This record gives sequence, structure tokens and C-alpha cells, in this order.
Amino acid sequence: MSLKSQLKAVSPGGPTVVTVGTFDGVHLGHARLLDATVELARETSATSVAITFKHPPRVLLNPEFPAPHLCPLADRRSLILARGIDHVIEVEFDESVRNIDADEFARVLMVELDMKGIVLGPGATVGRNRGGDESRMNALSEQMGFTLRVVPPAIVNGNVVRSTAIRAILSAGDVTSAAEMLGRTFSISGIVTEGDRRGRKLGFPTANITPDPKGALPADGIYATFVTLGTPDPRGASGGQNREGEDRHMAATNVGIRPTFDGGPRLIEAYLLDFEGDLYGRRITVEFVERLREEVRFETVEALIDQMNIDVTDTRRILDAAGNKSGTR
Repeated sequence: MSLKSQLKAVSPGGPTVVTVGTFDGVHLGHARLLDATVELARETSATSVAITFKHPPRVLLNPEFPAPHLCPLADRRSLILARGIDHVIEVEFDESVRNIDADEFARVLMVELDMKGIVLGPGATVGRNRGGDESRMNALSEQMGFTLRVVPPAIVNGNVVRSTAIRAILSAGDVTSAAEMLGRTFSISGIVTEGDRRGRKLGFPTANITPDPKGALPADGIYATFVTLGTPDPRGASGGQNREGEDRHMAATNVGIRPTFDGGPRLIEAYLLDFEGDLYGRRITVEFVERLREEVRFETVEALIDQMNIDVTDTRRILDAAGNKSGTR
């Protein structure tokens, strides 16, 4: 489907200021883009619009090596709107969109969205073969009469905030540094499913969710986490943001394959502190605050239980120090 037809169907009407990207994770760098879009829209009495690709361009450009997403599309949309953007337009990045050049890209935005301004990040390019770099977009803005605003990068601890950097940090288990780049704790949502009940037999009943195979996951290990309980979902759908006001609990959470019991599929197993109840079928969101240790194989079940008691003590200490903070920083 052409970009023109995709935009025509969802145009908000009236003048707009636009920003474009995948916005995977909606991290601090994305926040700068979105905030600048809202600001320019106010200055020009226009509607702020974020165009986000339903599937990252890399899925089409490099299908053999797709990078895992930092958050699903529904969460991405919610996070973008939370920055004050008026409209989020989800576009399918297909061959027709891939092959549009920068000049036509700008023309389509002007015709279909009445674009008065566009906000891009440093080094961002649009159009076929990355032809729409800052120099070309600046020339087009003068020719076509729209405003171009280029936003400087967000820097955290001397590093440019990028989705690729956050994925690498998560794969090393450093959820604390990932949170600094995201501007909030990294989280994963899913529906609690019934497992082998081994945790209950050990005295540590867990809420188990199966991670999205297309989503990013912290390195295997034990983490101090907060778990927010959503409502039961009879459809068994995963992902999405929990509604405000739902229960939030401290939890010691394992990511991994349970090597002490000869392994298995990778799961997220959350032991909620000071909680009793049946969570099967409920959607939960796990916020990863700090990594406690690697997942290791214990020689005896007794040794595992001793370590789990230590993990619970460490989790309570860390999360008490965190002050039960919100996932948004």
C-alpha cells in the first residue's frame, strides 16, 4: 500500500507538524524528538503527528537478522501519546514505502497531512537510499515551504541514546543502565500461565509468563522487580499497558531456563513478596529494577532454597531503597 493511501485514510485534517521513526522503546532520544514536535506544533498552531512504522524497516531490509523490539506496538503508541503528541499514525513499511524518494516523501506529507514542519533526529535520513539527509531536507524545506527542525541527541553517561545500545545493555543484564537511557524501568508484559508448580513446592510460588520471541529480554539471571497486576484476560492476549491504579508488588524474578532442574524453555518467573492469590490468566507487567546475580545450577535443592531466601532479602532491600518509584523517571 502506498504511503499516500495510508496517510489519506488517517489524516487528522488541518496543518500538522510531523516526526517520523520506528520509536522502538520510546527512549530519551525519542522523547526529545516528540517534545520538539509538540513544541513546533504549538508555535505554528498545528497538530502534532508522529508517524511510526508498524514493523521496523530492518524487518524488510535485513530479514535474516531482525533485532528484537524494546516494546510492542500498543505500548509504543501509548508512550508516544503520553509525550503530548496529538496523533500517532501507524504506517506499514513495505516495498512501496521503501522505494519512495525523499522529494516525493516530503510532497506526500505536505499534500496528505498539510505538513508545515518536520522534526528529525541527528543523522536521520528519509526516502530511498537514505537520500533525504539533513542537507537535502533543508533544501526541500526552502523549496516547499515547510520548517525543518533537527534535534540534538540525548546523551547518558557519555553515550548517545539509541535503541541498539539499549538492546546491547539489556543483553548484558544491566537493566539499571537501560532504565537510564529509556527514562523508565524496562518492562515486559504477558499473561500468567500455569507451569510445573515447582516454585510452589519449594515455598516460592511464581507467576510465569512466556516472553515474546520478537521482544528484547534481559540476560538470564535473578532481578529485583516490581510487578503490576492487570485484569484477567479471557483472550490470553499479551502486551499492552496496565491501567492506572492496578496492584503493584515487589518481586524477585528469574529470567532463564532453570538449570538446577535440567533446563527448559526460557521463562520469566516472578515471586511476588507478601502476596497470596491466584494469578492465572491475569496480565502482569514486570519492571526490571536491578540484577541480583546470574542464573546458576545448584547441586542440591536445599542450596537453591537458601539462595532464593537471600534473593528475596536483597530484593526487598533494593526496592525499599528505590522507594516504590514509578516506572517513569
